[in-house]
Amino acid sequence: MRVAIVGTRGIPASYSGFETSVQETAVRFVRAGIETIVYCRQKQSAESPAEYQGVKLRYLPSFKTKHLETITHTTLSVLSTVFSKVDAVILYGLGNSIFLLVYRAFSIPVVAVVDGADWERMKWGRFAKWYLRMNRRFAVRLSSSYVVDNELLCSRYREEFGRAPAYIPYGANSTFEYSREPLVRWRLEAKKYIIFVGRFVKEKGIDFLISNFEKTPTETKLVIVGGNDTDKAYETSLRETKDPRIIFTGFLYGNEYESLLRDALFYVSCSLLEGTSPSLLSAMTVNGFALVSDLDENREVLKGTCGVFKAGNGEDFQKKLLHFLSNEPLIEKERSRTRSVVEKYYSWDKITDQYVDLLKMAIGKNH
Repeated sequence: MRVAIVGTRGIPASYSGFETSVQETAVRFVRAGIETIVYCRQKQSAESPAEYQGVKLRYLPSFKTKHLETITHTTLSVLSTVFSKVDAVILYGLGNSIFLLVYRAFSIPVVAVVDGADWERMKWGRFAKWYLRMNRRFAVRLSSSYVVDNELLCSRYREEFGRAPAYIPYGANSTFEYSREPLVRWRLEAKKYIIFVGRFVKEKGIDFLISNFEKTPTETKLVIVGGNDTDKAYETSLRETKDPRIIFTGFLYGNEYESLLRDALFYVSCSLLEGTSPSLLSAMTVNGFALVSDLDENREVLKGTCGVFKAGNGEDFQKKLLHFLSNEPLIEKERSRTRSVVEKYYSWDKITDQYVDLLKMAIGKNH
């Protein structure tokens, strides 16, 4: 089997949950004997290696603007796969589903990975929202199978289009190679800070998190990991806080990120819109406790563990935050229960097996 993965920035993962998913599954595809090619944007990494743990990496250019980078890179990637004699394609991103028209014309089976309710994100204008909604139909009608990352969205697609998607959540794992260096660099003490990790986009509620943390009487610090390469104005506005307890680290990955996450008292997120959050899954795995907004998607991921507050309700957030900040024994008791949920539901090995089954079915139908 020869499989191409298209539609992301590429690997090694350095941006979002999509890239992490590609990295974790692609490496396992190779171990299972599947020749795997991942299409990467040029300068994805400083070294631009030809392979990553046996996965072949192919670099193509793009117009590096907010609205054109993804579409131009995916266009070139699709054209390359059409003439590369692949057996199947995994296509990431709802906005890329329009390319299913091309793959259908060349009889190439495709597993389309739909990224949650992307059309609801605040960053999109009217045309972009319409475009993404239109792409839903392409994903449903033209793919060999399509994948969503949470069961609630599964139901929505099934009811609206009459064709059920495959439910495959993000996975979670940990390198378990921790270092105290990040603590030293940012002058932190273990269990004396809480942590948020994610892209600085408005639906993540980071401004809500900052403003309500500023009102919370505690000596505990708030570490905010992440940034925004395309909306620097929003990132700058968040960094204008004068609260000395709030620390911005910028983007961190791998050992640095997991080390800070492990040594935090707990993870916190005030999202207003979510699918299956990779950051939340990482927090559940590495740290074992999280306080997040009570979105149905978050509750689905937590499966009764950790803590929630009423989304967008500052009073309830501050109340719950103070409650857990002063109840470390309760948090410690909860960690093992949380990790057992991760092990049961979010194993990358099990998730990879699901993708392999979809690929085999897609290729089988095509023949």
